[in-house]
Amino acid sequence: MAQKVDHFAQESVAQQIVTQQVFTQQISEARRRAQELVSGLTPGQLSKRPHPAKWSIAECLAHLNVTADTVQSLMRKAIERGKREKKFGDGPFEVGAKGRLLIWLAEPPPKVRLPAPRRVRPPARIDDPMGLLPSFLKAQDEWEKLMRESHGLDQGRIKFGSLTSPFRARLCAAIPWMMAHQRRHLLQAENVKRQIVATTAARAAARAS
Repeated sequence: MAQKVDHFAQESVAQQIVTQQVFTQQISEARRRAQELVSGLTPGQLSKRPHPAKWSIAECLAHLNVTADTVQSLMRKAIERGKREKKFGDGPFEVGAKGRLLIWLAEPPPKVRLPAPRRVRPPARIDDPMGLLPSFLKAQDEWEKLMRESHGLDQGRIKFGSLTSPFRARLCAAIPWMMAHQRRHLLQAENVKRQIVATTAARAAARAS
C-alpha cells in the first residue's frame, strides 16, 4: 500500500513539473513574440489603428499589461490566503468548469467576441508606446514568480477573484487562462503589424514606379 501511495505521489510531482515546464515555455514564447512584434516599428506605427473600431498594436499590449496587473494582484491575494489557511496539496489540479470556460473563451481564434471589461481596457491615450514592451516582459517575470509561489498549495481548492466576480475561478486556472489570453491578443497585434508592413511596402513600391 505504501508503495502505491509513493508511486502516486511521484507521479503527481512529475505531472506538476511537466505542467510548469509547459507554462514556462509558453511564457518564453510570449516574450519572443512580443519582442518580434515591436521590432522595426515606430511609435506612430505602434499606435496606428487598422480600423477606427479596432485596437492598435499599442492598445493590444496595453490591454495585456493592465490585465496582467489585475489578475496577478488577485493571484497574490489568493496565494497569501491559501498559505494563511494552510491549504496545501499536490497536483495535478483540475481547472473546473469555470476555468475551462475562461480558457476556451480566451484561446485564439476568437469564438465569441466580448468587449473587454472597463477596468482592463487600454487607456484612451498612450503617451509612450515604446514603454509597453518592457512592462509586458516584466509581467512575464511575474507570471513565473507566481507559479513558484503557488507551488505546494492546493490550487484546486483556492479561488482567486471576488465572490461576485464572473471571472472567479480556481487558482490553478489563472495561468492557463492568462496564457491563452496573451496568445489571443498577440495574434491580434501580429495581424495589425502584417497590415502595416504590407501597406508600407505597397507605398514604397508605388513611389519607386
